[in-house]
Amino acid sequence: MNTSAIYHHCGDHWCYAFDDTTLHIRIRTAASDIDRVEIVCGDPYEWQPGKEGYEWASDLYPMRKVGTNGVHDFWEFLFEPPYRRLKYWFILHKGRASVEYGEKGVVTAVDRHNTWNTFIYPYIQPTEVYRAPEWVGETVWYQIFPERYHNGNPALNPPGTKEWQYGEVTNKEYYGGDLAGITAKLDHIADLGFNGIYLTPIFQSPSVHKYDTGDYLKIDPAFGTEEDLRTLVAECHRRGIRIILDAVFNHSGTTFAPWADVLEKGEASRFRDWFAIRDFPLFGVNEDGSPRADDGDSHRANFETFAFTTGMPKLNTANPEVREYLLKVADYWIRECDIDGWRLDVANEVTHDFWREFRRVVKAAKPDAYIVGEIWHHSIDWLRGDQYDAIMNYHFGQAITEFLKGTAEIPDARALAHRAETLEKSYPLPVIRAGFNLLDSHDTARLIHRLDGNLSAARIAWLILALLPGSPCFYYGSEYAVTGAHDPDCRRCMPWDTAHQDRSQYEFLKAVIALRRENAALVNRGRREWLTNPKLPDVFGFRISAGAAGEDESDAAYGRLRPENGYRGAKSLTVFVNRGKKPVSGARLAKAFGKAAECPEFAELGSEGYAWALG
Repeated sequence: MNTSAIYHHCGDHWCYAFDDTTLHIRIRTAASDIDRVEIVCGDPYEWQPGKEGYEWASDLYPMRKVGTNGVHDFWEFLFEPPYRRLKYWFILHKGRASVEYGEKGVVTAVDRHNTWNTFIYPYIQPTEVYRAPEWVGETVWYQIFPERYHNGNPALNPPGTKEWQYGEVTNKEYYGGDLAGITAKLDHIADLGFNGIYLTPIFQSPSVHKYDTGDYLKIDPAFGTEEDLRTLVAECHRRGIRIILDAVFNHSGTTFAPWADVLEKGEASRFRDWFAIRDFPLFGVNEDGSPRADDGDSHRANFETFAFTTGMPKLNTANPEVREYLLKVADYWIRECDIDGWRLDVANEVTHDFWREFRRVVKAAKPDAYIVGEIWHHSIDWLRGDQYDAIMNYHFGQAITEFLKGTAEIPDARALAHRAETLEKSYPLPVIRAGFNLLDSHDTARLIHRLDGNLSAARIAWLILALLPGSPCFYYGSEYAVTGAHDPDCRRCMPWDTAHQDRSQYEFLKAVIALRRENAALVNRGRREWLTNPKLPDVFGFRISAGAAGEDESDAAYGRLRPENGYRGAKSLTVFVNRGKKPVSGARLAKAFGKAAECPEFAELGSEGYAWALG
């Protein structure tokens, strides 16, 4: 028994309040090492007569093995403690050997009524339970880079605006995309099945991308007016589409009035504490002691910036005036234009206490607003229910593309399944179900480019994305197979000319979105089993099932997908994809995966193909 691999702690994704009455408990063991795990649990204050006086009143329950990542196995238990609090510990079995595991560690002498080596969950506080908007799990997002989407009002065109074109672009060219253009194309978006839109920044800024904000309370004149935004939001809502905006609160741009004041007045500026300034002169000094000019590189500057760009000075959110201003912005656009939430740029570089206050303000303005942080790494510190509802989950997407390319990181289907299992078990289940999943965006190369122009492989990726737990986000132009290298080339103009459109791709994406939306409850709340076989390393699959009546009645996480609870959807959804260059016959699939592959849809899995079946 590999006791060094056993891990649990009372908190985060290992033991948390699944809802107001239920605890979700996980423990990790070495892969294929432990035969079974039991949990001993009871109320911390419940005692009963025993052989030697009073003893702690506890019960013994089996835990369910729910997955493996090849290095560790994961076990789960859901329980409704009668008084919202719980004392517990574990018994792990391998053959005839058993150990107990609690807060103090592993003990080989198992004492069924042990009370010293325990974990304690003090109390389920309803106000501290993680809650994301219910609508998110049924949402399929469409990300738009406004300047390159559609020119709806040429009168707004900045000087030098170019003719709409379909090739490579830079960050210095204007093509006239605006809010009116998005409104004009809402029927296109709705026809595809999207019911959520995420816009990159639309506030006043001197750049094409708008991530260097000049005025957070004013729509950029090239995009329109506040009334144009109000119209866009209203038209979205009329079609059942939610819309979230991009907030850049880590840094401002050089035209932001407080920073302009600092540039002009230096140390005498009353706004000097609005920014993370270390010293003056702002751009440092030359060897002769004279002030250096701004060369755009902040390595030798005396203030903090986004990355090393002097054009994006870092805001000091510890300053009360800065906080008041930014929180006013967060509240204003919800109350005045009825937006449905915020995506937060460079969210991990802003203080946690600011985000806690931000959440209180946003949820007060609209309780079911959605808050998504841009974080590219493990993010549990922001997802405990007091800050964000989700992060931009690039991790799933990266794993999918690595598998399709056959890299050393994800060389085969089993490696993809293991990576997916690791990602899912890194967060509480409700967090996974509210996730914002994506394959590409304005910050990455387009999916098709990353897959070396292989549209068939890209379609496999989009299918998997659509059927992951959480909410999928597709980058504008994916419906017409738009490609493009890394920023800025990933921000090409939307091809509205039919000569530049791939209609078969449009119909494919529409079908995938319909599959997701029609089975949203099953995809987001069903039991998921990854299907891989080392004899077919190019074939990856998964099966999502609702569960049968009477099965796991105590399992609150999955038990709601039953007819007696109002569920009327499919009982199962099975998907297989083949990244290989040779087709795989139905007979081979059935031999490798058994009953999961025994249906007409999997009669043959074509080269670089995909198939799904509803049960």
